[in-house]
Amino acid sequence: MKIRFLFALIMLAQFSFSQEVDFDNFIKKHELKVKSDIAFKSLKNLTDELDLSFESQQWPVQILKYVIKELRENPIISSKITVQFIIEHSDKSKVIKIEVPIKEKYINAFKSEVGFRDNYVEFLSDIYDFIMERL
Repeated sequence: MKIRFLFALIMLAQFSFSQEVDFDNFIKKHELKVKSDIAFKSLKNLTDELDLSFESQQWPVQILKYVIKELRENPIISSKITVQFIIEHSDKSKVIKIEVPIKEKYINAFKSEVGFRDNYVEFLSDIYDFIMERL
């Protein structure tokens, strides 16, 4: 009986030490990809600038939709998160990666309808400014 117990203990120890723990699998990476040719064009005239401005105003809305979807799927999220916002050229030859921090203030606010109404315009403005500074 003692030999079986010892053998089982050794096997259990061997198994537990042979496991490789990859912490990246435990932490969800928040990633949002968009395709854009305009973000990679050189701004030669006012039309190019307006095209970029119009398209870039939609990016914070996409990030907002992503954050709300993540909060619905995982209501445990309570602290700030970082969304890896990736702007990819349509032929995938160029990529811009921007790590966009979502403040805890917005995470808590978006969990209720009242908080959402009170904070979504400020959120969109903050995210737009953050992205444009990094383009």
